[in-house]
Amino acid sequence: MKLSASCVAVVLMMALLATASLVRAEEKADAEAEPATILKGRPDVPSGELLGPVYESQSAGIAFRPPADAKQIKRGGVPDEVVQYVNEDEDFIFKVSRLTFKDPGLPLTSAKDQFGRAQQGILEHTLEQLKRTVGDAEVLRQDVTNIGDWDVGMLVMRFAIGTKDHLMQQAIVRGNNQLYYVLELISPGAKPRTPLDQENPKERAAVDMFTKILESVRLLDQGKLKEEQDQRLFRTRALYANLTETRLKKVLLPEQWRRIIRNGKDIGYMYIVEEKEKQSDTGGGVVQVIPGVLIGIRSRTYPDQEEPALQVDAESWMFSSFDRKHEDWSSVAIIDPHDPKEKKEKTHVSEFGSSDRQISRVLDENLQVGEKDDPKQPPVRQAEAYSLSVQHMGKSASRQPLTRELPPFYLPQAIGHLLPRLFPLREPKGYLFATYVGDRREVMLRYIDVKPEREATIDGKKVRAVPVEDRLGLEGSVTTHYMDPEGEYLGSINEETKVSILPTDAATLQQLWKEADLTRPGKIEQSAVEEVKEQKAPAKKSRGPK
Repeated sequence: MKLSASCVAVVLMMALLATASLVRAEEKADAEAEPATILKGRPDVPSGELLGPVYESQSAGIAFRPPADAKQIKRGGVPDEVVQYVNEDEDFIFKVSRLTFKDPGLPLTSAKDQFGRAQQGILEHTLEQLKRTVGDAEVLRQDVTNIGDWDVGMLVMRFAIGTKDHLMQQAIVRGNNQLYYVLELISPGAKPRTPLDQENPKERAAVDMFTKILESVRLLDQGKLKEEQDQRLFRTRALYANLTETRLKKVLLPEQWRRIIRNGKDIGYMYIVEEKEKQSDTGGGVVQVIPGVLIGIRSRTYPDQEEPALQVDAESWMFSSFDRKHEDWSSVAIIDPHDPKEKKEKTHVSEFGSSDRQISRVLDENLQVGEKDDPKQPPVRQAEAYSLSVQHMGKSASRQPLTRELPPFYLPQAIGHLLPRLFPLREPKGYLFATYVGDRREVMLRYIDVKPEREATIDGKKVRAVPVEDRLGLEGSVTTHYMDPEGEYLGSINEETKVSILPTDAATLQQLWKEADLTRPGKIEQSAVEEVKEQKAPAKKSRGPK
């Protein structure tokens, strides 16, 4: 039986295709975020036309009506940001984010804690942060009000950046002391300390619009979402129970080749190797053989349609023990702009990560002190510690190491690569995993839905297939992996990004790409990133398929 291709590699490849445009997108978003004028020439627009259709996010737990005629921007890489809207013609930015705190959390405004000590509230804390950010600012409003059943902290400020004057309105909606929603509208304003009797029509229009937005806010009951997630986790637990060493070994494929296509045009390829052990050099010429799933991937893409010469070559290795108690991975990407006019240099980014699940002894005050043979024995019990550590390095700078505590349903990178092969394809079900996502530097929820068999069009051909829908986050972009009823991988398609990844063979890739490198990925060492960059950088002649 033929089996499916990479799942996580495909999903992460979809993300990789956006990497080359990331800087441009961020710069554009920052430019859009700089307000200038709001509702220019439209202070008399009827209030019913100020807002657009309802935006609802079940995963974030909030619904509201955003400004009318504004462009929605989802910036998933920003922690806790729900969504933002910009309008280039009227030049304003509106965004919604979440603030979460561990127990006992923070009150909305200053109060005394259970010991009678003064405790700063989230409203005052936010104001301090804003003042440090914008410098000299005029605070026009700082109070607490109510919208429906929820307490809301209101902040309104005028501030200047360069020659531009801004009005910022912010509403902090309290879900509970561990969860707040922040709605913020930044628009043009009068100069700080302008007399209040000198009303600014644009400010008045902005205040009216923000008021209408707040009146439309609803906090959603996430009880049904929690119940649905629990059902997915029950299925995930059952799946994990059946992931034996024997089963994992059976699905491994020695070699695989993939075409990467966007809008019908080949923009790159992937070469994948899968093995059932890892060899580790322990020094002195001694090589240790460690059983487990070992995945190597080599890829080359030309991801930026605006700069077709931009070339990204990547290599990665992912390893997981068969019992999933240990994993490690390493990756390096060489980004070559091929731009002799602007003399842009090649850059590289690399990542090294590992996770471990161990049993340790921890203190538990609920247990009795002492044992039969040792009356002074501290009250301890056995507990499982599951943690992740990731290092991310670039040519010019490195980021702070990332550490995270992991849930029991965490999915190691190498096992995630095999996912579509591991599901019972004749049983439509939904699953939920936690997985590390490198381009966002965060552990995220990964939703998988095995759908009923149906007819599908793949590479222009109609076939019978079982769709396996794959998305990061409840509302993430869906990549569908198509499997034939017998388990053969047919391809992956993301309708939103117009990217497809199709199985192929070495001969086809060599015909499409004159200098295709289909060799086994090299070993990636933290101390050898520069060496990898020089040795593995492709020849500059290759600009695309023949």
